[in-house]
Amino acid sequence: MTQRYRSAARLPAPPLRLAPRVLALLLALTLPLGLLTPPVAAAPSITVPSVETPTVTPPVAANAAAPRTPASAVPKPPHVGDTPAPAVPTAALPAQPPRQVAVPAPAAPRFVAVQSPTAPQKPASGKKRAARQKRSKAAKAGTAAGAAATAAAAENAATPAENQTTRPAPATPAEAAVQAYAKGDYAAARRIWEKLAAAGDGLAMNNLGVLYDQGQGVEPDMGRALHWFAQAAKSGDPAGMSNYGRMLEQGRGIPASPEEAARWFDLAARKGQPVAQYNLGMLYELGRGVPKDLKAAAAWYSRAAAQQQTEALSRLGQLCRLGLGVPKNRSRATLLLYAAAMQGEPGAVRALEEMAAEEPSRPAAVLLGLRLDATDRPAVREALRRAGATPKREDDAHICDIYAAERVAPGAVQLAACYGPGDPAPLGFLELDYLAPNKKTAAQIVGMVSRRMGPPSASEGEDAHLWNLGTVVVATRYEPARRLMSLMYMAPKVYHLTRQD
Repeated sequence: MTQRYRSAARLPAPPLRLAPRVLALLLALTLPLGLLTPPVAAAPSITVPSVETPTVTPPVAANAAAPRTPASAVPKPPHVGDTPAPAVPTAALPAQPPRQVAVPAPAAPRFVAVQSPTAPQKPASGKKRAARQKRSKAAKAGTAAGAAATAAAAENAATPAENQTTRPAPATPAEAAVQAYAKGDYAAARRIWEKLAAAGDGLAMNNLGVLYDQGQGVEPDMGRALHWFAQAAKSGDPAGMSNYGRMLEQGRGIPASPEEAARWFDLAARKGQPVAQYNLGMLYELGRGVPKDLKAAAAWYSRAAAQQQTEALSRLGQLCRLGLGVPKNRSRATLLLYAAAMQGEPGAVRALEEMAAEEPSRPAAVLLGLRLDATDRPAVREALRRAGATPKREDDAHICDIYAAERVAPGAVQLAACYGPGDPAPLGFLELDYLAPNKKTAAQIVGMVSRRMGPPSASEGEDAHLWNLGTVVVATRYEPARRLMSLMYMAPKVYHLTRQD
């Protein structure tokens, strides 16, 4: 099945599909600066080491026995300085809430998957910058209707590829390898990465480690995976550093050393690698390989969360929920857990359900006589027909069905029902769009929802509000530029699957 959101030109994207536009704004406004930039007193004290040359031998042929790399043969960061990471004073920790909440601890560091190459950017000339600024101003001046018309025209245009005047530049070997990997042609990807790795490409070394670690196109081989992750770490590749740290932390193919793992996570985290930032925060939260320091854990989680790292969003939300290492803030916790739940993080989904049970009673997540957390495409279609909705598109080849919504919800101009994979396909989210020419109208719609649902569980300014019903999350989003207010009912357990074919 092919995903076809773009064929509904006027349908705004669901909330957390807009991670770069909406979620980044949510995080920027809800996470205090002190979280995004850890204070000196709370920051991890591990220094950035210079990497020694490893003595591991190159991998042997694919049909040979797996090499066993001794602990002494892998690269080690130098000894850390004498200054230990500061411990959190007992008095600084807030008292536990009257009702004890059991929050499961993180279990294991995360794995960095195959990484795509980053294309180098050439500085633009003065003329190009001026032309780009002119195009940007013209785009901003366009109306919402004009943008929708342009999108519709682009959707319906049938321009043959041969009529285009420009052709895309041929893929570089690194790009070709990632494309082959995405298609499942692991053998082709491996051949390219082996050539690049022989030339000293750290990213290719990490990706070879991924193939052997995950058994993709080759037999799983922990020895070779460790070798390539060590080589990538030695080359300075952040993903390789993080994956090598993971092997050390878990003792995979090498004696476990949480202390060494923490040093490599730290090195990668300071280069901005989000999974390494999460992994380092996890070690500080657990006190594994480093002194336990919840403030440092929260600081690293928030750096990773700012890059949409799913587990970091969830862990930081849990810390905000309980006030551990950060000020207790239920609204911020809800937003963070919501962001993680919409990406399919099971712990965040459970936490939202628990928090909903702690809030004042809210109405059940029922619409058109259907429980939105336990319904499917045939049932929703039947309910909408009974309610008088006029189909604009009902097609199993598309993730979303589109309806004229006036008879279902007076004032709404459109309704979209979107589904996850399966037969019958479960409902992922339902969205109603209302014309809102000004903030007063938008506020009236929010008031309408609040009268039924109660006060929002969390808000981001005047433009975004969220009601946590547990197994369903209700949200409003106002887009002033489009003069549109969207009301969304989302089932977190299915929502993240609506982004897949």
